[in-house]
Amino acid sequence: MKVKIDALTSWLDNVAYSHSGSQHTTINYKRNFQHFLDFIEKKTEDILADYDNSTDREFKRRYARLLRAWIGTLNREGYANLSISAIVGAVESFFKYNDLPLGHVPKARGFITYHNRDITKEEILHILSVARPRERAYFTFMAQSGLRPYTISKLRIKQLQPDLEKGTMPLKIEVPQDIAKGKYKGHFTFIGEDAVHYLKDYLKTRPNLTSESYVFVSYKKPELPLDPKVVSHIFQALAKKLRAKGLLKFEQREKGKPNQIRMYNLRKYFRKFANQAGFEFVQFWMGHVVQAGQEEHYRPKDVEFHRKIYKEKAMPFLRLEQSTPTETEKVIEDLRTQLAERNGTVRELEGRIQSTEEKLVELEKIRAILDDPVLLEALRDLKKKAETEG
Repeated sequence: MKVKIDALTSWLDNVAYSHSGSQHTTINYKRNFQHFLDFIEKKTEDILADYDNSTDREFKRRYARLLRAWIGTLNREGYANLSISAIVGAVESFFKYNDLPLGHVPKARGFITYHNRDITKEEILHILSVARPRERAYFTFMAQSGLRPYTISKLRIKQLQPDLEKGTMPLKIEVPQDIAKGKYKGHFTFIGEDAVHYLKDYLKTRPNLTSESYVFVSYKKPELPLDPKVVSHIFQALAKKLRAKGLLKFEQREKGKPNQIRMYNLRKYFRKFANQAGFEFVQFWMGHVVQAGQEEHYRPKDVEFHRKIYKEKAMPFLRLEQSTPTETEKVIEDLRTQLAERNGTVRELEGRIQSTEEKLVELEKIRAILDDPVLLEALRDLKKKAETEG
């Protein structure tokens, strides 16, 4: 029996396999490859047929020229270098998987064309002030946990239920391996008071919650997780609305290009302000691979140890509703504590001194009495009388 193999499906299945079943990667590869097919006005079968009817030299030169022409078109259309590399990489992957030769294809220098600037605490608060309960919870969740939108949308109530029910702060979020990026490894992170407050407000609008319920869901289909693209578009729309009112200032780029402020800036906010806790802790909470092997093996995994680090060195700087303590304010607070301790010690010493002074006064009175000649004469008479009667 002859097995019929669909080259496109087979390639995409293997893309998914090599990327730990990532549906997001598969969708991107398929879309980018279709973009190339549209540009050269061919189908997948046409490329394979071209190879069968050409020499290796003819084939690889023909398709290398087509790819270079496509790169030029993408560049003129304003695509960033990294975006072009990702798009072309999908085509190169298809050729490699199907053992198709390919001539020279230029590689772009890797640099970021469109930088996301830092988002300030005040800007986040402006956005929260015009957001609905679900979005407020989602945005603060991201800003205080450092998690990717895809991961947040896949979280279920059970992954934060223990601390949520107990009111433990900071609240631990368990990230299972199957929703971590590339299914790298399961890990955990935390959120502070602001995110917990907004999360509880949002969950009050959700009847019939169970441990298997998604934390964030679609308004129209509450049984489905919230699409990260939907909440990202909402964030962008709110930012543009505030920009029109003069409350936010950022560069408005042409259509199809990322703005300076977008939802991913919240992750950047986390990385910047949680960094007081140390690089490795922040990378672990964000689900990043720092260094495989021995370093990974020795990285601490104790939850309470991490919680203490987050609470003392990250949470104070990530909070939104209250101002972030500056180094000067921290010094002032330390001095206040020391002053209070000193005042307590002074009051204790004053009490002791007062008690001692009272004792000295009593002793002085006794001594004065004993030095009184009349009293001494009376005491001697009493003593004689006692001896006579005895």
